[in-house]
Amino acid sequence: LLGPINLAGLSIEEAKDFLLKKVETELIGTTISFNLTELRSINVYVLGQAYKPGTYTLSALSSVINALYLSGGPNSQGSLRNIKVRRGDDEFNFDLYDLIVFGKSNSDIRLEDGDIIFIPFIENRINVLGGFKRPSIYEFKEGEAIIDAIELAGGFLFEAGNNPNVEWGTINKTTNKRELTKILKPSEFSLLLSNGDSISVSKIVGMASKSVKIS
Repeated sequence: LLGPINLAGLSIEEAKDFLLKKVETELIGTTISFNLTELRSINVYVLGQAYKPGTYTLSALSSVINALYLSGGPNSQGSLRNIKVRRGDDEFNFDLYDLIVFGKSNSDIRLEDGDIIFIPFIENRINVLGGFKRPSIYEFKEGEAIIDAIELAGGFLFEAGNNPNVEWGTINKTTNKRELTKILKPSEFSLLLSNGDSISVSKIVGMASKSVKIS
């Protein structure tokens, strides 16, 4: 009685509300039940440094996270923080750290038919060592600072003390050799990171510095 109704671009809840209002307005005393009975399929391409690159057929409600899950995600050389979604002339960036490090999915991107997910090589790494909650090697973005690396590592352990000594190691661009730059103060945590940097914190052990073990 109402004829074809275009719901393109609406979420399921938005489509349901739209249809209910339209029926109530144009067909007095009539109500409807609303169910989604079938999903169309889309084809997307996962390319670059993916564990299993190729073409994937997904439901129309799929997102970048779904495609990465099916393809195995980035390989050991693939970037997790600079994943590109290309749609015609448009390009979007997706940071997988939002999900796997911080547990957030609000930056996920809904896919469309023909989208290309391109995983480039990792460009920047930092090694985080010692008294951190999650010491490891992390990828960082251009413009990120030492405080961002500390946040990626989950902050300091209790054993690091109230005012931990943070050592910053970097590569001297002139001599091309690694050097210990300094013991950083909290006010210096805004210093920008460079590829190959390392930061470390010593842990305080529950033992006096002048002790002898007799066995």
